[in-house]
Amino acid sequence: MVQIIRLILIGVMVAITVSWLNQQSGQSQIQWLGYQLEVSTSLLVSLVILFAVIVLLFDRLWRLIRNWPKMMAHGWQYRRRTNGERALGLGLVALAAGDSRSAQKQARKAEKLLGKGLLPDLLAAQAAHLAGDKNAARQYFAQLSKHKDTAYYGLIGLMNLQIQNNNSERSLAAAQKALQLQPDSITALTHIFSQEISQKNWKKALNTLSLMKPQKANLQEQKHLFLNREIALCYLSAQDTPDDKDKITWLERAIKLDASHIACRVMLARLYQKSDAKKQMIKIVERGFILKPHQDYFEILRETYQDNIGSFIARVTKLARQSENKLDANRVVVAASLDAGILPTATSLLSEIPQPEMTNEDYLLAAELAEKRLDPVAVKKALQEAARAPRGKSWRCFACSTVVAQYEPVCPKCNDVGTIDWLQESPIILKSINDDKLLAK
Repeated sequence: MVQIIRLILIGVMVAITVSWLNQQSGQSQIQWLGYQLEVSTSLLVSLVILFAVIVLLFDRLWRLIRNWPKMMAHGWQYRRRTNGERALGLGLVALAAGDSRSAQKQARKAEKLLGKGLLPDLLAAQAAHLAGDKNAARQYFAQLSKHKDTAYYGLIGLMNLQIQNNNSERSLAAAQKALQLQPDSITALTHIFSQEISQKNWKKALNTLSLMKPQKANLQEQKHLFLNREIALCYLSAQDTPDDKDKITWLERAIKLDASHIACRVMLARLYQKSDAKKQMIKIVERGFILKPHQDYFEILRETYQDNIGSFIARVTKLARQSENKLDANRVVVAASLDAGILPTATSLLSEIPQPEMTNEDYLLAAELAEKRLDPVAVKKALQEAARAPRGKSWRCFACSTVVAQYEPVCPKCNDVGTIDWLQESPIILKSINDDKLLAK
């Protein structure tokens, strides 16, 4: 519609111009090479305009003829590039869907149409990797690693191939090279961290963890996971250090990260006990009992205080009143009171535990208390409730739910670091640092 209006306007303007020229009077004389030509001025102007139009049309026609091969080549290249990009897109879709055969087919087509390049080579490498053709994948990734722009991605691909081949030395070398190119690579850092853990190089693992933390510890669960990992590595470093002063330094670093960590406080207390630093030991243990009550604290205090059992139970009961988790503190004191035969204290503290929060351990303590009171009906009732009640806290891995007798910095089942904590049953299973698994089994 716009084009039609434009043509009409041009036609009207031409008609007006011609009409105006016809109405003009006047003669023009041209003398050239002994000839004299007389013509009306309006006709002369019209001829000049017509000549200019013919010249312009001829110029356009000449340009079209001269550029015709280029236009044909451009159209052919455009169609070729379009088809190549379509093959590349289809190959990526097939790769995402797990169809290795179609992905390889489209990769070959894309390489034929687009030639060698970043995306065709990467698609071919991933398609070969998906199809299980490790040699072809290795060649493609090696080729990618030779170019400046794609070196990092080629090295990561080689790293993953060597992981599948269980070649830890070569995979680590590829990861370290990739890290040199991209210092914040979480993929490379994750693999390096896993290798350092498998080699029991705790101090290097701590350094690697510090590089990973700013990039990964964003969510609350991730922060908790990284905190536990760092504490576990400090604990392992303390275990591997022969010098007691270095042990204390590592454990104090861990306690600064989490003041309520039971295992670190217990180990630190034992070191102070070994060096006859009684005041420091008592301070460490009592503060730990207040923050997070545990039977290990109770045993250390019992070894330290030489007063009779009644006085000791009274002392610990007073400490339990200050605890930030009075229920757990009461459970520890109740168990000790029953062992000592101090039934009034056990009865009083056990009654302070609300029934909705009672665990099977609480009901077992209640059954023991009823047995000492010679009340078989209460014993039977408590045992029945214990069978239905949830389990109490234990040293449990929050990655695989494995239960262990004592704290272990490395889970014996999933080989993950820092995932064992003093937890209730049915913990929230945290996701690993990446989709593949942070630590190599």
